[in-house]
Amino acid sequence: MRPPSRALAVVAGLVAVSAAAIRRPAPAPGAGGTPAPELTNTSWLNSDKPLRLAELRGRVVLLNFWVFTCGNCTRTVPSLVAYDRRYRARGLTIIGIHTPEFPPYAGEHDKGNLARALDRQGITYPNAQDNDRRTWDAYSIRYWPSFVLIDKGGTIRYTGYGEFHLDDGDYHEWDRRIQRLLAEPSLLALDPGPPLRLVAAPGVRINARLKPALELDDGTVLRFDSPLLTPDSAYYAAPPVAAPPRSAHRGTLRASICRSGEGICQSVRLAVAW
Repeated sequence: MRPPSRALAVVAGLVAVSAAAIRRPAPAPGAGGTPAPELTNTSWLNSDKPLRLAELRGRVVLLNFWVFTCGNCTRTVPSLVAYDRRYRARGLTIIGIHTPEFPPYAGEHDKGNLARALDRQGITYPNAQDNDRRTWDAYSIRYWPSFVLIDKGGTIRYTGYGEFHLDDGDYHEWDRRIQRLLAEPSLLALDPGPPLRLVAAPGVRINARLKPALELDDGTVLRFDSPLLTPDSAYYAAPPVAAPPRSAHRGTLRASICRSGEGICQSVRLAVAW
C-alpha cells in the first residue's frame, strides 16, 4: 500500500489548478424568508442518489410532505404531477417527503408499498422516505399534506398545507407562486465564476468510477463530472469539471487515483481551503 504522505502529494497535484479561481464577494441572500434546512434523508425513490438542496441551487424546489394512505394527500397528487410536467424543464424540482402517520406495522414505512403507490399515481418526481420524521421536524410540519416552496437561492418563500385540486383557486395560487420564482434571476446564472477543474499530477489518472467530489464545510457537495472518458470508461480523458461555489470555502476533496505502473488505485481524502 502506498504511504500516506505520497498519496497526499498526488492529491495536491489534483487540486492545484482550481485554487485561484474563486475570489469574489458572496451574492446577496434570496429575497425574504429563511434558509431552507438541508435534506438528510438517505432512502429515495425516483432518484439514483439522495438529493440535497445545496446541489439544487439555481432551481426552484417544491417540497410536498405527504403519506400514501392520506386521502387529502393523494387527491392533491394530480396537481403536483401537472406542475412537474409543466415546469420541470423550466427549472422546478418537486420532491415528495413521504412521512408515515402510523407505526411501522401499518405498512407506510415499507419502501415497496411506497414504490407501488408512486407507480399507481403516476408520480415520477423524486421521493424521500422520511420514516424517522427528521425532515418533517426540521421544517416544523404539522399537517398532511404540507408544502414548502424554495427559491433558487435556497430560501423558503412560501409555505402552506391542505388539499387542493386541478384548476381550483389554490392550484392557481401555487401555480402563480411557482412561475414567480422561476422568473427570478438565478444567482448562479448571474455569477457562475470560472469552472473548477480537477487536473491530475504527472503520471496519475483519475478513476471515473468513483466520481470525485469536493465536500464543503457548509454541506455543499461539488461533484466533478465529464462525459469524456477513455474507451474502458474507467478513467477521465479530460479534466472533470464542477460548478464553482459562490464564495471561499473549506472542504474535503474525495477522489480515487491510479498512479501509472503501480497496479493499484487508492481512495484518498484531503482537506482543502482557498
